[in-house]
Amino acid sequence: MLTLRLPFCLSLGQSCLLSLMVGLLTALPCRSAEVVTLRYGLLEASIPVNDLQDYANTQTVSPVLKDVLQFLGPENKVSFRQLLQKSLHTDRVTLDRILNRPSGVQFLSDVGGALDNGETIGLHALRAAAILGTQPEGLSAIGFLKAYPLPNLIIDIPQALKVFDRESPQPPIDNLNDRAWWQTFVDYQVNMSQKQTNPACLFGDSISEEIEAPLGKSSRNFAIGGMSSVSLIPQLQQLVTAHVVCQTVVIAIGTNDAWYTPKDDRFQQNLTEVIALTKQLQAKQIIFLPAFYSTLAASQKPELAGPIDRVEQVNRSLLQVAKQQNIAVRTDVLQPLFSGQVLKSELTTDGVHLNTAGLALYRQILLNLMPIEQR
Repeated sequence: MLTLRLPFCLSLGQSCLLSLMVGLLTALPCRSAEVVTLRYGLLEASIPVNDLQDYANTQTVSPVLKDVLQFLGPENKVSFRQLLQKSLHTDRVTLDRILNRPSGVQFLSDVGGALDNGETIGLHALRAAAILGTQPEGLSAIGFLKAYPLPNLIIDIPQALKVFDRESPQPPIDNLNDRAWWQTFVDYQVNMSQKQTNPACLFGDSISEEIEAPLGKSSRNFAIGGMSSVSLIPQLQQLVTAHVVCQTVVIAIGTNDAWYTPKDDRFQQNLTEVIALTKQLQAKQIIFLPAFYSTLAASQKPELAGPIDRVEQVNRSLLQVAKQQNIAVRTDVLQPLFSGQVLKSELTTDGVHLNTAGLALYRQILLNLMPIEQR
């Protein structure tokens, strides 16, 4: 068993210290978990991490995992897969700096609460798993599991779902800015982009978050899962304070403003403030994309999406504010994703989020919005 007694920190400003420590830890035995034990009440099942990775990426269910999932209701199955899909686009040096901040420490503490013995092994071991699990493309939940510095990792599913539920946005309000993971994510965005000029920036929720480099190599994707116009305001405020510049800004309203069901006047006030803050990013062009439709089936499930009539009301309010503020709303460009007023079933994984084909189409839509020299 490996017990870490030195924190991964760059307080001395020596990045070589982090590289040395990572190298030493990588060489040690019993550094990571290849098999995870899922516990649900009296049931325990040992499952290869690769099986969980297949389930997160493609919904492929191994025989052992099938035995566990049968005890979960439909909503918990969705939440469990979303938990496994969590990711953060970052590098090891930046992640270490973020995880040493108060919001990062709280985030690690929350993660420890979802793992059996996670709280007792200490924050340093959890930080080690996060940093060692970070690959060139960033840190994923699966990467964290593979790098967990104990050979026996036990996930108590009810406890994990409880933490995920606490850290996930719930209707009818958006209180993301009170959540440790969101604060950690925005801290990372600010750290990576402060005092920078970006030709194009994308803001939105989980639908847009999955798009990587959507607007060209010099673009930046600020979308975060669960976002609405409510949490967009403090996110923009922090970027403005950090003197971030975005010359072209695309704001995808996504689906959450319809899901959270804010009052129309509050939503319009939020949009007005969002536009004012976006202008402080020195944006030369601001483009709004309207709220996304879900499939008809998903729109009838309050735990998944807002009803279609609410999506339409949100879009009417958006058009009203945009007209007053002389901001473009490109309703037309999203039509290939929809069939009338519903999301095409062949483009979605769960009736709300886009699958591989849907993401490819959405990415091309975003590219087409950009000036030719920025594509």
